[in-house]
Amino acid sequence: MKNEKKAKKSTRKAPISPVLKSLELFNTVAFPLSRMSSVRTTVQIIQCEQGMSFSTRKNKETKQLEVTRIK
Repeated sequence: MKNEKKAKKSTRKAPISPVLKSLELFNTVAFPLSRMSSVRTTVQIIQCEQGMSFSTRKNKETKQLEVTRIK
């Protein structure tokens, strides 16, 4: 059939910006590597607007991007 859509698994993604803005100093949060470009873009925006600083690290074993607030 032409209009047949594949059934997608219903998963809810955590919002990036509110999670990063509420992150306490020297705490770390992890996101899937598939969201890496969105997370890094959001980190840059928050750093410019809020004056917060973050460090990012790829963890290839767990396939996650770890974000740590450093300022």
